[in-house]
Amino acid sequence: VYPAVAEIPETVDLAVISVGRDRVAAAFEDCIRAGLNRVIIISQGFADADERGRELQDQIARRAREAGIRVMGPNTLGVVNNFRHFNTAFVEIPFPERFLPVSLIAQTGFIQVASRNLAWRDIGKAIDVGNSCDVDIADALDYLGDDSETQVIVIHMEGLKRGPEFLEAAGRASRKKPVIVMKTGHSRAGAKAALSHSGSLVGEDHVFDAVFKRAGVLRVRSSGEMRDAIHALAVLGEMQGPRIGVVTVTGAGGIMCADACEGAGLTFGEMPAGLREELLKGLPDWVHVSNPIDIWPIGMLGNRYEEAWRLSLTELLKSPGIDGVMAIFFVTSSPLHAELDLEKAFAEARRESGNLKPISTWPYMESSTAIDRYEAIPGLACFDTIEQAVRGLSFSHQAHRLKNRHRPQPRSFAVDEAEIEKLVRKGKNEGVLLGQDALRLLALYGIPAAGGAEAKSVTALQAAAKTMKPPFVLKLAGRAFLHKSEWGGIETGIQNPSGLKAAHKKIVGNVRAKDPGIAIHAFQLQEQLAGKEILLGLKRDPVFGHVLACGQGGIYTEVFRDVSREIVPVDGPIARAMIESLRIWPLLKGTRGEAGADTDGLVEIIERLSFFASRNPGVAELDINPLMASATGCRAVDARIIWG
Repeated sequence: VYPAVAEIPETVDLAVISVGRDRVAAAFEDCIRAGLNRVIIISQGFADADERGRELQDQIARRAREAGIRVMGPNTLGVVNNFRHFNTAFVEIPFPERFLPVSLIAQTGFIQVASRNLAWRDIGKAIDVGNSCDVDIADALDYLGDDSETQVIVIHMEGLKRGPEFLEAAGRASRKKPVIVMKTGHSRAGAKAALSHSGSLVGEDHVFDAVFKRAGVLRVRSSGEMRDAIHALAVLGEMQGPRIGVVTVTGAGGIMCADACEGAGLTFGEMPAGLREELLKGLPDWVHVSNPIDIWPIGMLGNRYEEAWRLSLTELLKSPGIDGVMAIFFVTSSPLHAELDLEKAFAEARRESGNLKPISTWPYMESSTAIDRYEAIPGLACFDTIEQAVRGLSFSHQAHRLKNRHRPQPRSFAVDEAEIEKLVRKGKNEGVLLGQDALRLLALYGIPAAGGAEAKSVTALQAAAKTMKPPFVLKLAGRAFLHKSEWGGIETGIQNPSGLKAAHKKIVGNVRAKDPGIAIHAFQLQEQLAGKEILLGLKRDPVFGHVLACGQGGIYTEVFRDVSREIVPVDGPIARAMIESLRIWPLLKGTRGEAGADTDGLVEIIERLSFFASRNPGVAELDINPLMASATGCRAVDARIIWG
């Protein structure tokens, strides 16, 4: 014990401050004067408490930057390193004899303290970034991404400040090793106040989904899923494809496995060549074998239970059409069934196969006595339920796909900068571009639009109709009528001047019936297009920037919510994946003799919209709804662009 930091004769690597919040700043200054450059502030009561606490935290952060000191916290337990028997927490946590090569980044000490409960086994390292006045999740990711003792990274996240930095750090780390994240908290209310469809369909949680996918991070939504994901990735590793082979001692278990696979995105692979014939040798004709392989009748009738098990496992692991194996078996200490111990069969199958394809298992009966023995076999994990075992394989496959994800290569397009600047200036001044103005700006970026014009009088509308091809659509225009259908403000199928006059009169009557005092400044007349209605949109997230949305358009957009979302930039392959992920994809590609849509044209429009976002960071929200997609092309029908 020393009376002051400056009196310590040795070089100090790390200071851990744990005093009342009003004494932290003075202790921190002592560390600066003593030449320390790493500090963990355990104390709470800062930005996590009140405005005074926020001011104190900002003061510490400012002084840290000035002095070139890295600070973790405040409001943190700091770090745990079980490889070095090191722990800065004020909670006594015993150092485990055995632990996983898994490291945790958390925004709360609770996760760190409870890691042995939440992570299936004790973990190797933990970093509680606390309030993140300096060191944050992105910094911790960069460290653990290069840490040779860490094979899997797990993140508990409540929120982020440095979105782009997280995206880059997570992207780097996930190409080296699996990164799991459990994001707590969900989208905040606010859809009712949104001015656009994009505003209501791209909530905070949707943004994080898009960010995690782009960063190659595996998102889990519960502590149970986190536990299973850690178990799978720490033991099973990656699985290169979705095709699994199932070996089971119970046909019913195989059916349960099939049900679980359907929800987990996994499929049953083909039986390896020759395996069926080998298993059926000497058995009655009524015995059948397929994937799942029900070993019980084979083993009992042929008196070769262990042999059939070993053969099935070996051939499944060897097969190029199988990416992983699911096994269901029982464990018993009864001397009557001593020959049913499969540990040797598993070990020999692993050795004979010559690979480490994952083997996920559900042992039952006296399973707790055997888990450690079975999990000593490389790449074999034992789960508590069939569903968890299947989910473990799914996590392993997702981790492989995320690690090897496509890197976007966005395109640039030649545009008329001078004409664009005129419309952008108008949009910024008025806060919004609607109708023909919005469509003209999009057209300058190469996004085709339906032919149209705006006018107020019937005479002017009839004159404009002479330059277009019927049938026509007449719509209300202006900021007062953002949702035109709610005002009865759309008339379709107009063929001639008299029909246009009647449509004008009907819309005016609808508006007057709803609000006699509201002014109608203009109408929009357009050529009526046929095709599938598509929504394209942008929303600027305050942390991550623009999110691009693509989905089913029309008046039921918010009802069906068939939407795919991606962080900008979006290139061709990502755009196509967005389209193909939609429930309406079968309609877009054509079904039952009906012509599909021009999906190549739709992909290019999405690429151009991504380019638009990169050139217009001030746009808060953008809607193209609908964009009519037909076999002959795609054209925007209605659009709004909001600055702010």
